[in-house]
Amino acid sequence: MTSSGERIRAAQSEYEYFLMKPTPRTSEMFNLERELICVFSDYPNFEPRSLDIFDKVVERLPKMRAESVCQVLISRARDVEEKVDKLLKSDPEHPIVIPLTYEELLMGDAANIVENRFRKHFYSRDLFSFLSPLKKDTYFFGRSNLINEIVNRYQSGEHTSLFGLRKSGKTSIVYAIERRLLTSGNLVLSLDCESPSVHLLRWNELLEKLIWKYHELRESKIKLVTAGRYGEPNAAENFETDMLRIYKSKKTASTLFIFDEIERLTPGTASSIHWKDSTDFIYFWQALRSFYQKNPSLFCYMVVGTNPSCIEAPVLNGHENPIYASIPSQYVPPFTVDQVAQMVSRLGDYMGLKFDPIIFSKLTEDLGGHPFLIRQLCSLINQRASLIRPTKIDKALYQQAKSDFQHGSKEYLEMMVHVLRDWYPDEYEMLRFLAQGDMESFNEFSADHANYTRHLIGYGLVQKSAHGYSFNLESLADILRDKHKHERLHLTQEEKLQEISSRRVKLEKRLRTVLKSALRVTHGLKKAADAVLGTLPEARRQAHQTQDLNALLDKDKSPLFLLDLVNLIKREWASVENLFTVDKTKLTVMLEEINSKGRPEAHAKSISEDDFTQLRLYFKKLEEQLDELES
Repeated sequence: MTSSGERIRAAQSEYEYFLMKPTPRTSEMFNLERELICVFSDYPNFEPRSLDIFDKVVERLPKMRAESVCQVLISRARDVEEKVDKLLKSDPEHPIVIPLTYEELLMGDAANIVENRFRKHFYSRDLFSFLSPLKKDTYFFGRSNLINEIVNRYQSGEHTSLFGLRKSGKTSIVYAIERRLLTSGNLVLSLDCESPSVHLLRWNELLEKLIWKYHELRESKIKLVTAGRYGEPNAAENFETDMLRIYKSKKTASTLFIFDEIERLTPGTASSIHWKDSTDFIYFWQALRSFYQKNPSLFCYMVVGTNPSCIEAPVLNGHENPIYASIPSQYVPPFTVDQVAQMVSRLGDYMGLKFDPIIFSKLTEDLGGHPFLIRQLCSLINQRASLIRPTKIDKALYQQAKSDFQHGSKEYLEMMVHVLRDWYPDEYEMLRFLAQGDMESFNEFSADHANYTRHLIGYGLVQKSAHGYSFNLESLADILRDKHKHERLHLTQEEKLQEISSRRVKLEKRLRTVLKSALRVTHGLKKAADAVLGTLPEARRQAHQTQDLNALLDKDKSPLFLLDLVNLIKREWASVENLFTVDKTKLTVMLEEINSKGRPEAHAKSISEDDFTQLRLYFKKLEEQLDELES
């Protein structure tokens, strides 16, 4: 015990606390170095407000004296452990709480009980598996320099920005910036532009909303009347008047206006038509910029989103961009090896995972320094690791977990780039070219649009060296290659034939499956089999007379050829027409072309570029139809 603490009142309740220093053995086992806060709850029933007492204790202690990641609650309530566990499941960012009861500590084996309870609550919790943005500092790592840079710019009266792909950590960084500024007496007004309550507003209505939010933030007592004063002709002028009145009504303090998900208000990508195709973006930022130029001490603004086109494009919707080149483009950088080591070793130590130092370099290289992906892979390592902790994480275990991760990470990686695919197709195309090794097309784009390449490097997806460009995340390149494998250009004859043959075989198998289902529904098993046999020539019909529908249209072992399936579709069109969005003639033409021109390998022929392009279009159309049916 290092301090006997004191009594603390909270509402109608009283609690006592003390501080204790971990022994060398405990410190090594759980990576605890500073003192632990231990709170006594002398009540027979546990109340969630008991955990709030820890915050009150922290306020009384010198900064950095007590551990922020672990707290001890000693309660008279016998069910305290069950209730604390349930409560913390709803708040994964809460520090680890070690619950103990008066009764068990008086049983005579307190040392073992305490150590086992620590072991249970440290090692059973997966501190890597955060899926939501981090709102607290407890498990926030590696962004101190970036936050200092943004905060310093703001304090110098400069506007700022932050851009990055989904799951890059933007929102966690914004929360950290807010915490930093609030502790230093600054104010933060954050606006989520993705909310319909924001992007559905016209530019003048959004100015009015900002005024009310600023009034509330400043806790101003002035009487504010906006009704009838924020029509388009007068909105900018009255915004300036109201801002100054509110600012002067309280002790002077600067405010940072944060516009999160700025794409939702940006021409070309906005969620509402008046921002996307009209002049609302222009007028809104003209009003803000004009006011700032007259009153630079009142506020600065920060734009946060995926792509910096809103501040890099000189012209938007035919008008000069008011904020063009007035805000520097800042990206969320990938973690360095040192930052990965700090995050992974610290969280791992709390969970009893001792990582071999070589793992930190592997994580950085394999996942491009992307902290979210790194935590997900480390979560899989935790699941595979021995339950007897502490335990060593070596290269062999890492490779096993990495294999699991590669099978399950496709969803995360596609989530990261889907915004590029939907909103910034040229940049997505550059990634596709790079993944397919089409450096000629990539370099053409790069030469004509240097900002595209700068964005991809800023996102941490691509790196440039003296030898050219390459992916930071090779697994992302694999996904793009697979997704667009039938869009490569400059194929050899052998590659063309291989693609056609592979797609035709897969198409036949999928057609058999959907035709079997449709015919079974229409005719039943016996009559459906008769319908299939009726499309075959006499000799082949007799050879397969004893086979039922499942055998005749088996996905892998069906005796029917593609031309047989075409004839079946023609004959049974009434049974299958609802499966396809193209008419009977168009569908049969596409399939017959695939059957004839799509079999050049059977005749040792080459295929022309025009025929190959046409076949690709047919395959794509039919595959999309089947994808829709199967989903």
